[in-house]
Amino acid sequence: MDYGEFDAARRRIVRAWGTEITDPEVLAEAVERLREQAETVEGEADRAKAIRYLKTMDDLVVEARTPESAPIRQASDVMMRASSPEGTPAERRARARAGMEEIARIAYAAPTTGERDAALEMNETLASIIEMIDAESEEP
Repeated sequence: MDYGEFDAARRRIVRAWGTEITDPEVLAEAVERLREQAETVEGEADRAKAIRYLKTMDDLVVEARTPESAPIRQASDVMMRASSPEGTPAERRARARAGMEEIARIAYAAPTTGERDAALEMNETLASIIEMIDAESEEP
């Protein structure tokens, strides 16, 4: 499989979450199918990049399975918007960075430590996205 095909499949899943895909288990199944495809991506560098993206997809599944409270729901909504695959790398990076700041604000206003920690974990997904965007921009 060519990396472009993998990336298109990944983007379809991200866009579908919350609209066409609303069950966390259906999302998990879609990510597992994507994982199988990632192993077939041609070229070592492209395959490694595909596998790195799977980490963010796994984080999305974990968050989808996490019971929601109002702060967690707010942080999740921010993370979904901030992780959108649309736009230029600079736009995606800026959106992810702004999302991290908003999630931190929500987290520190959460009523419990557990909710705060769960919200802050969402920033790991956005930080991973920023790392991938930066890595992609360094590639020849």
